[in-house]
Amino acid sequence: MKGELVVLTPLKQEIGHYVVKIHREETAKSEKTLLIAGGQHTGIIINKLEKNATLDFQPDVSLSFSVSLGDKNQQQVQEKRSLYFNLRKNVEIETGKAVVHKFFRNLLSNLPSDYVQFMKRAMNLMQKEFEEIQTLVIDYKIVEVEEQVAIPDATQYDSTSEIEEVTAGHIQEVLEHAFPNGLPISTISEVLRCKEEEADEFLRELEKLGIARKVGDEWIRVDARKVDESIEAHKNAASTSSSTDQPTIAIISCLFVEKQAIDSLIKDSQTIHKYKSGGDSNVYTIGKIGEHKIVATKLALIGDSREAITSAGSITTRLLGNFQNIEHVFIVGVGGAVPHFTDASLHARLGDVIISSSRPHQYVYAHDVLVDRKTEIITGFAVRNWDASEKTIENIVLDGGEELRKKWNELTENAIDELAKHGNETDWKQPPESTDVLAMPVSKGNVVVMPHPNAETRQGPEIHLGTIGGMATIRRFAANETGGGESSQELDKIRESFAESFSIRCMDAGFDSVVGAIVGSCVKSWTLIRGIADYQHGQSRAAKVWQTHAAIRAASAAKCLIERLPPAN
Repeated sequence: MKGELVVLTPLKQEIGHYVVKIHREETAKSEKTLLIAGGQHTGIIINKLEKNATLDFQPDVSLSFSVSLGDKNQQQVQEKRSLYFNLRKNVEIETGKAVVHKFFRNLLSNLPSDYVQFMKRAMNLMQKEFEEIQTLVIDYKIVEVEEQVAIPDATQYDSTSEIEEVTAGHIQEVLEHAFPNGLPISTISEVLRCKEEEADEFLRELEKLGIARKVGDEWIRVDARKVDESIEAHKNAASTSSSTDQPTIAIISCLFVEKQAIDSLIKDSQTIHKYKSGGDSNVYTIGKIGEHKIVATKLALIGDSREAITSAGSITTRLLGNFQNIEHVFIVGVGGAVPHFTDASLHARLGDVIISSSRPHQYVYAHDVLVDRKTEIITGFAVRNWDASEKTIENIVLDGGEELRKKWNELTENAIDELAKHGNETDWKQPPESTDVLAMPVSKGNVVVMPHPNAETRQGPEIHLGTIGGMATIRRFAANETGGGESSQELDKIRESFAESFSIRCMDAGFDSVVGAIVGSCVKSWTLIRGIADYQHGQSRAAKVWQTHAAIRAASAAKCLIERLPPAN
């Protein structure tokens, strides 16, 4: 409260192990006082070392993180910092968890490189805000080699880093983003910033493997599993089918692995690829899931330019125009969980799925930032939000409980087995649990690693309901914030601020034009299903490990829900 002192008391000072307590006091006790701060730090007191202090803490909330640091000999050591919080007596525990989560985010923003600055930051935060926290104990301990945790490289969490050396895999990824469109070699080399001769060499390699082929002057990813490229076949199918045999459910995906995952779950299917040179191609897979007739399509996407966004919206509008009996739309694919460090119920992990629900909105998209004209500091976000007018899908999840989760796990395993039988070149199995690292990029290219808040209670992959969000090209946002810079750390801070401001559980690549087209076409029932591939936005470098498994998880969740939908009207 106003007038309170924030006091730091050292409890232990040993080589490699240091414990301090930051607590609130009404008055300073002179016999303990070492330093009384002044100026901008007035109200902060530093005490002498408390001898024989008890280190048996009984915290209301606790968390920890591991970080690599350089010692005085410039050797890398790993340190574990444990934080133990006690709340004021009138603060509810759920409120306290949210406060501690926000405090921790603030504390690690631009992580100070030394103990003194770290403690000063913690004291300033307690003095200026976070009044719900009564006491904070920080335990710093150098970790022995055998007890160290793996700390990833910071570049794994940056989707904007330059590609150091182009490979055939990079070429394949560009073609997969563009599918069902083809790309001329000039565009491929421009996207990857490599020579056309180099791109051509890799394309010929992919052609021999049956992954890509040349059509006219463009290269296209081959969906070898099942593609009928006859436009006439599509026309005939549309004209001979009765209105009662038309698809009533549409599934929209973006990444190639998302399309493959969805197609594998559609029975009696036919895929029609309506190719058009220069772009504007379409691909439709028509078949059945349960008793429902399905049409699935993949968006063509290269980057997050306005042209790509417009294209995604027009593809969606065209889909709903061609198939006018659609009652439900599922946008299915991968995304990134917004981690929660203190509340297990709000923390989704890799391989989980998050299904959009009105908590408070199904989808929130930040199309711009609000900036203080005098300071150039971002003060908020200009957003659009959408909610389905019918809650049929959301209610199926709410009512499904443990039976729904078990069925989803069963469908996922069956789908993985089925894909393996067909000799698919992609590995869809769940990666080792050790690769599910909860990490946060911090200052100076460093990364800190935290234990998952549900590490001891988790019983396997989970289905979550919550708000899903996306952002426009956020590099420009960072430029506003930093005066022209494009620091990935600044982008992360902006993304975190957006997620916190609108209670967002999952971030994706941005599907506002798709959702807008669905709502604009008067479809009342729709949802987004996101398989969690990372803790950013689903498309960082780190996401590559889990992306395929997250895609089949999301597709299986869609199938699980579709089978429970009522018969078509």
